[in-house]
Amino acid sequence: MNVGEAAAKIEERLPLAWSEEWDNSGLLIGDPAAMIERIAVSLDATEGTVRDAREHGCGMLVVHHPAIFMPMKKIVSPSPVAKMVRAAITEGVAVYSAHTNWDSSPEGVNVILSRQLGLLDVSPIMPPHDGAWGMGAIGNLAGPMTVSGLAGRIKELWGLSTLLTYGDDTAPLSRVALCGGAGGDLLQAAISMSADVFITADVSYHYLLHAQLTSTHLIVVNHGEMERASLPNFCALVREASSLDVVLLENSNWTPLVI
Repeated sequence: MNVGEAAAKIEERLPLAWSEEWDNSGLLIGDPAAMIERIAVSLDATEGTVRDAREHGCGMLVVHHPAIFMPMKKIVSPSPVAKMVRAAITEGVAVYSAHTNWDSSPEGVNVILSRQLGLLDVSPIMPPHDGAWGMGAIGNLAGPMTVSGLAGRIKELWGLSTLLTYGDDTAPLSRVALCGGAGGDLLQAAISMSADVFITADVSYHYLLHAQLTSTHLIVVNHGEMERASLPNFCALVREASSLDVVLLENSNWTPLVI
């Protein structure tokens, strides 16, 4: 199978039409005609994950986050993106991203996280388009929990190194909203859907203030760690779609040092 055929198989499961307009999903680096026998999967494309992919005999690296995202005017070392691009070209590893089309998939990040948390009656926070499931997720806990109790559960479930909680720890929480990665833009919609607590990453001061003023609890976690919990499922999807051997690369991202 060549790179282009593998990409097309993945897109049958994760159509590019499910991506947000500002996104950059799809084949980012490589020759569509290049033949491959094995695919590597990682959260991010870096010089390290590209070289790891080649060491595992993989001619294609499928990632969640697109390393080429903002408009680029030059690719010059020692830029991390330049190092990744150079490694991909010299090592002959095609780089493919499934970003918001994986986030919004009925098999994707937010559905997986809500299932791992055991939420009931789950629905998307943002309505779907083009046949996708939608963005974010909201549902009900099987029984009320405090924010610290819920934080402890997700820390164990998702292998989080650290997290921050905001809100009254005596209040019982039943309705949970979440968004994998930086989901602050969905906070207002989650509040309008009667969420007691919102779980996401990269929350700015103004979102924190809005949550406080509306008495909405927040749990803020590490972006990469939250989404990494979906990678085994992502790996399985790529394997099923391509019918090739797929290698899930070890974590190459740094995690916070708590001192």
